[in-house]
Amino acid sequence: MRIKWETSILNRYCLFQFQSMKIPNTPTKGLSARIPHSTNYVLFMDFDNIEDNRLDDELIPLQELFRLGDFHVFKTSEFGRHAICIDEMPLREATDVVYSSSCDAMFKKGIRINEFRTWILRNWEKGERERPKYLRTVESPYNGERLQSQAHAIFLQAFYGVQVRLVNPDGNTEIEIQTYNTSSKVTVKDLEEETRKHGQK
Repeated sequence: MRIKWETSILNRYCLFQFQSMKIPNTPTKGLSARIPHSTNYVLFMDFDNIEDNRLDDELIPLQELFRLGDFHVFKTSEFGRHAICIDEMPLREATDVVYSSSCDAMFKKGIRINEFRTWILRNWEKGERERPKYLRTVESPYNGERLQSQAHAIFLQAFYGVQVRLVNPDGNTEIEIQTYNTSSKVTVKDLEEETRKHGQK
């Protein structure tokens, strides 16, 4: 809900804004992009409202531009996708890649918002929504040029059955899993109730 109020006081234009947002209260768990005990990360990207051919049109040029390895793509909703590349890189470079993509704007800021200073992608159920499902791998001729996170590869293989091309492992076997609250899916019933409330005002 957002309320705006404008007025003029003593030859000054005053604008007052009040905004309220629903507090996320649906618990779920997700994998962290950070390599434990280091300042390096793997690449996580969260796309909302994107078609698969458009996603591939974006991931392949990113692989070329930054010489990245394979991207593993997961379905979170009909047009929601996660993309994971297990290449290991410092924060500055990982941020450059994420900000060169059209992934969700709030997700891009996650590294600055998250208390553990990392990007998180959901891997478990969220309310009534199922956990993400592995769809496919966008292979790259540069796969293995960079050091790869062995721990993330093991997780993707064990949790989703992804056939990860791990050719340059970093030897690390630790990952971070975070439990956090997120907003639950909005249902038609919720929308009808909100419409009724606003119609009464």
